[in-house]
Amino acid sequence: MKVCRLFVCAALVAALSATLWAQQAPTGYHSVACIKVKPENNNEFRKWAAGDVHKLAQSRVDGGAISQWILLRAVIPSGTSAECDYVVVTMYPGVPPQPMGLEELDAALKKAGISMTAQQYVDRRSALTTLVSNNMFRNRAFVGGFKKGDYFVVNYMKASNMEDYVAFEKKAWQPMAEALDKENLRSGWSLNTMVFPGGTDVKFNAVTVDVYPTWESIFNGDFQHFFELWQKTHPDMEFGTTFEQYDKLRHQGDIDIFVVQDTITSTK
Repeated sequence: MKVCRLFVCAALVAALSATLWAQQAPTGYHSVACIKVKPENNNEFRKWAAGDVHKLAQSRVDGGAISQWILLRAVIPSGTSAECDYVVVTMYPGVPPQPMGLEELDAALKKAGISMTAQQYVDRRSALTTLVSNNMFRNRAFVGGFKKGDYFVVNYMKASNMEDYVAFEKKAWQPMAEALDKENLRSGWSLNTMVFPGGTDVKFNAVTVDVYPTWESIFNGDFQHFFELWQKTHPDMEFGTTFEQYDKLRHQGDIDIFVVQDTITSTK
């Protein structure tokens, strides 16, 4: 999906205000798992995700192993051609722990009160889903927050000089994101850079996320108001020249839209 960043107002909050980015702020590390659900198992996966998967994630959050867990459902693109049907974002309070083995998963399931073995859980997961990728990111900047039902417009970027790109995002877009949040035109924004995998062959190495409170708000942009807000926020930065500089610092790839299907924070 190729969309001008301006059109989507740029492209992982009421009851849960700022919980995502505030909790991950000490380190910002988070894993992003892309999964495909076998078409005949869509309904069964939703039930499982709302049941045992939610229960396990809640227990891990309450125990401090992770700081937040988010389940995103793909909206655009979707279907067989979409790379991901769902994305699971797991936030860590410190350095990410090594992946759980069966023994650790057994203990976590018992702690969560789930009456199945680790092998049964893994077999159930494999029967319903296929893991496409599992990448590690680090948050570099954030504004606002999100809640269940909000929409994430995810912009995939490829930067040649990451630190220069991050510095420019913080200088140019972060103040604008803060202004849009104050005007209630967005719910939040974040800038995230890929930790693993790395190298020159990756399709993207940074992601920005614009958060919208409703589907309609993605498209109901008042462009005149947007430009006035830009001029007020950046009186010394001409809009066109600014985005010419963006084009020198990064290449913008696809733009995907997800909806927040579930989100878990500590109940303690």
